[in-house]
Amino acid sequence: MKIGFFQFDVAFAEPQQNRDAIRAALTSHEFDLILLPELCTTGSIFFDRHQVSELAEDLYHGPSSQLLQTLAREKSACIVAGLAECYEGQLYNSTLLAGPGGLLGVHRKVHLAPTDQLRFVPGKDFCVYEVQGVKVGVLLCYDIWFEDGLASLKEQGVQIILNPSNFCGEDSLAVIKKAAKDYGVYVIAANRLGMDHDCNTGVRFIGNSLIVDPQGKVLVQGDESQQLRVIELAF
Repeated sequence: MKIGFFQFDVAFAEPQQNRDAIRAALTSHEFDLILLPELCTTGSIFFDRHQVSELAEDLYHGPSSQLLQTLAREKSACIVAGLAECYEGQLYNSTLLAGPGGLLGVHRKVHLAPTDQLRFVPGKDFCVYEVQGVKVGVLLCYDIWFEDGLASLKEQGVQIILNPSNFCGEDSLAVIKKAAKDYGVYVIAANRLGMDHDCNTGVRFIGNSLIVDPQGKVLVQGDESQQLRVIELAF
């Protein structure tokens, strides 16, 4: 099974530009399962909740969902991406899973970071999905820091944990490696690059996306440049 990640410099509040970057990268590579970063079509350091509401999408019928489902069908693969979602009047920091047959599912971030809490409401569930006979589950960025999601996915027989992220420090890398080893699963973490805007936040995203095996060994790790990396594993 060919699994991997795509990390790139997300253009703040420019969803079409980001969709174009995703389309260009994914069209030119072969994979069975690919992971994109958290909030990969919008950026994440929003000015206010109103801005989120203008950028958030219906993940069942919106333009990002349609693009990812089309690409998944064309590539006969599974594409997983973090997106801002509007559902039944609520805003969620979500992850969409698209497969060759259409939408596989949506994970809504359960453990919201302080900045998330100002913009989004939390999700409730941790679910496992099957991709080419392999059981995968999503822990969205901060979710992987908490035992409840890890334990729930492990109980459901998860083999690969997908961690779309927006992290800025190497402490996140240590948490990801520890989760893989402690729970005996593969982890793919896709982080983004760059800064959203100059607003005196000093927030810079460091890339360094990685794939970790169940022993906690890093199989592949990105740097701070745009790249799509794929490795092949046997399950």
